[in-house]
Amino acid sequence: MKKTIAIISVFLLLIAGYFVAQLVAKNKIEKTLAKEIEFKEVSVNLLGGKVEVLQAKYDKNAKSLITDKIEVNGFSYYRFLVNNKIEVDELLVNDVEVVMTSASKKDANPQNSKSNFDKEVVVKNVNVNGTFRFQQDSLRTLKVQHFDVAIDSLGLNSKTLKETIPFQYKDYKIQINQIAYTVNQLQDVTVNEALIQPSVITFNTVEYKPRFSREKYVEVIPYEKDLMNLKMKQLQINDYDYSITEDFKLFAARYIELDSLDFSIYRDKTVRDDTREKDLYSKMLREMKLKLAIDSVKVKNTHLEYEELIQKSRPPGRIFFDDLNMNIYTITNQNLDRADFPETKIDVNTSFMGKSPFKVDWNFKINDENDVFTISGNSFNIPESSINSFFAPAMGMKTHGTVNELYFNFRGNSDQASGDLQIAYEDFKIDALKKGSNEKNKFLSAIVSLVVKKDSKANGETKANPEAVKRNKTKSFWNYFWKCLEAGLREAVMKF
Repeated sequence: MKKTIAIISVFLLLIAGYFVAQLVAKNKIEKTLAKEIEFKEVSVNLLGGKVEVLQAKYDKNAKSLITDKIEVNGFSYYRFLVNNKIEVDELLVNDVEVVMTSASKKDANPQNSKSNFDKEVVVKNVNVNGTFRFQQDSLRTLKVQHFDVAIDSLGLNSKTLKETIPFQYKDYKIQINQIAYTVNQLQDVTVNEALIQPSVITFNTVEYKPRFSREKYVEVIPYEKDLMNLKMKQLQINDYDYSITEDFKLFAARYIELDSLDFSIYRDKTVRDDTREKDLYSKMLREMKLKLAIDSVKVKNTHLEYEELIQKSRPPGRIFFDDLNMNIYTITNQNLDRADFPETKIDVNTSFMGKSPFKVDWNFKINDENDVFTISGNSFNIPESSINSFFAPAMGMKTHGTVNELYFNFRGNSDQASGDLQIAYEDFKIDALKKGSNEKNKFLSAIVSLVVKKDSKANGETKANPEAVKRNKTKSFWNYFWKCLEAGLREAVMKF
């Protein structure tokens, strides 16, 4: 009998001890969580190692996270109670709503954003899904319709919380669907889906879209700006790395590929000029705050189109390139003063106006403060229809005849460029058009015919070495390049 009573007593003590331990664990968990989040209730199952936090909310430092339930499985109460360490097998957060806004100066102060969390946390598996919204300012907003984050072996403590990424990990996988971002007053960007892993990032169905029509956008811009429309099947970044601190930002990648772009650019030249000085690409990259170390970039299967409206009375001039494939080698703005700083090389192979093969080789050094570059290339069998697509509406002139061969080779810097151009053409003439019409102006056409050479030299080619072209620094590199071609063409085609 005494033995039975003893067993029952021990059993009752164990039950009482269990409930006491569970109560102690629950109280300690609630006190720990209360330092960081609001919640309605904490449910604890000591035997199953399970903790549920119901109707949880975090709202600090311009960040808000709301979810109906946080579920923790395989929770080690012993390590939590004895070693003050949180160690669990699995953390599940479903349908969390994450909202962030750009922090004010006060909130951005590290002293104001300092966390009181003093525990060490280890989670073997983390799974979080939900929606995300970031309000950068009154215009720019980033929205994510759904994200799913899986992290293998997450660890954090008071030290990691001070880092840009506030935890350590063994592996991770982030899937994101339906990303939308307002870039500026004129453009939005959307991504249908993204997959982010430690070695590769993939974006599928990327669009960079105008927010206004061509007719309306000129009403909101203060000076000339491009209106862009881009659709891309896939962007993939391979073997990437990054480092983000308050004083240093780096992005590195071994290989980036952009596949199947359809990119159109429209510019209305009837709007007042943007007279700000434009840097060449080497200077832009050299002075970027973000440090880059990219081995190579490949752009393939691309359609590139440019339209320019010069006169309201005429349609815009248009040029395009089909089947454009471009390789870029070595993009870096690190260690600019080293003796063996590499050259950035760009090669392009495409079809001009879908009819004429066109090749370009373009080289420069990002660390060169003189912004020296070389650009050379060639094209063949350019029909008059390809030339007139831009020339007639933009310049009010129409050409006749075919350019059989075109070669160019220019070298320049931030101030001027020079080089040579070779051209072979036949039965070439230019008609001046009446203002606001596609009809020939006979008088002006007769004058133009006096100064235009009908054919290139008897040996098939005319070589021109035009005088150095001075750069208009309020214009882009592409305007500079066109002025070089224009100078060579003028010398090769004009009689005097």
